[in-house]
Amino acid sequence: MNINFLAGILILALTGTFLPVINRIFRISGNLGAIISSIGYVLASFLILFSGEGTKVLTSFFVTDSVAQLIGLFILVASWMTMLVIYWTTNKDKFVNELIGALIISTAGALFLISSTNFISLIISMELMAMPTYLMVLFTFSDKSIEAGIKYFFNGALAIGTMLFGISLFYGFTGSFDFNVLSRELFKDPLVLLATIFILAGFAFKITAFPFHFWGADVYDGTCPKIAAILTGISKSAVFIALMRVIYEALPPISENLTFIFALISATTMTVGNLLALAQKRVSRILAYSSVAHAGYTLIAFAALSVPISVTGILYHSVAYIFMKTAAFLCFAVFLYLWGAKTMDDYKGLGKREPLLAALFLIFLFSLAGVPPMAGFISKVFVFTAAVNAGMVWLAVIGLLNSAFSVAYYIWIAKQMYFEEPKIEKPLNNPPDKNLILIPLTIMAIFLIIFGIWINPVINASADFISKLDF
Repeated sequence: MNINFLAGILILALTGTFLPVINRIFRISGNLGAIISSIGYVLASFLILFSGEGTKVLTSFFVTDSVAQLIGLFILVASWMTMLVIYWTTNKDKFVNELIGALIISTAGALFLISSTNFISLIISMELMAMPTYLMVLFTFSDKSIEAGIKYFFNGALAIGTMLFGISLFYGFTGSFDFNVLSRELFKDPLVLLATIFILAGFAFKITAFPFHFWGADVYDGTCPKIAAILTGISKSAVFIALMRVIYEALPPISENLTFIFALISATTMTVGNLLALAQKRVSRILAYSSVAHAGYTLIAFAALSVPISVTGILYHSVAYIFMKTAAFLCFAVFLYLWGAKTMDDYKGLGKREPLLAALFLIFLFSLAGVPPMAGFISKVFVFTAAVNAGMVWLAVIGLLNSAFSVAYYIWIAKQMYFEEPKIEKPLNNPPDKNLILIPLTIMAIFLIIFGIWINPVINASADFISKLDF
């Protein structure tokens, strides 16, 4: 790992660690907490942006490559924008700085995770990312959030336990946790495949892939939507990158045996996710099951792992997903804060009441649906192209049908906002500075539009990663 990259992560982690301490001692305001947090994000982003050259440390555990830099910067931007939305909607809560501290530490864990090249560092990073979110899910301490927190904790523990069992078998076969050593020493054997299945099952829990998706909607609906934005957008994207490193860097000897497994899980995940999303009345649950479906779209590229463009598909969909899913949940959070809107009926006429916010929400929904010129469209192009190039036209067709099918519930939300008469008469909260919240959401929308047109950064990062693999 480049020392600048490591320094950026440590600055971020220290910001998250000391922010609650500073708050306890000096009782700082929400605005000052936002400024301190923003300074940490800016310094970390600057160091990661210029981490291409310099001293290397912890080289057996982490790597600083184009993928880590690109995804790391996007994770930082999305986390920063989420922090601003949380402060704006929760600044009167006396524990808001503790919540932000947990968010920042979880973000530092995500940055370590996307750089991990060793199963020890991967597990520790994944837990550093997950542990603060267990507390964040419980933030409101309502009955619903407590239920969500318990489900999230036990499913997270089950996921890690399952992965550790598979990893222990790998260590027994090879005597190493290092991806490079595993790629040389692993051999085709039923026990090796069994260990791989345990590891993939743990990842499937983390990305809410079928049949391990059942906890996702209850947790995302039960906690604050601002927390759900972190879990569905930032955390899941980091896990996708970690899974990409495991598959392409640690498991090449047996990867050909995984193609059908990924294809089957992908087809069922996106189909089940879209069908369940269409049946929902609460917008949060629609977005939650949409998140399940998008895990299926990403797994299409994993199923096509025999062709180089699969890496581009995984990377591009992760980039788009960081912004579009995080921002969609943040828009829902702002509508909930301003108007108390939870169900589809509550969204009637909100396009007239909040035209700018509704327009931004529409951009994020269209990107999720794969409408050009959003980044969500380009990412699906690469994902489906990878499937076709790998000879799995049938999987690409299923993906296209599911993508078209998903438009129904996104358009349904748009219809409620723009073509129905308002149902809610008075806003729940009407702060004078409410237009300020549009700034972070607009920044995320700009990223989605820019990377729906300008594809070079993602293409170059994937080309750099592909050049180190044996295709």
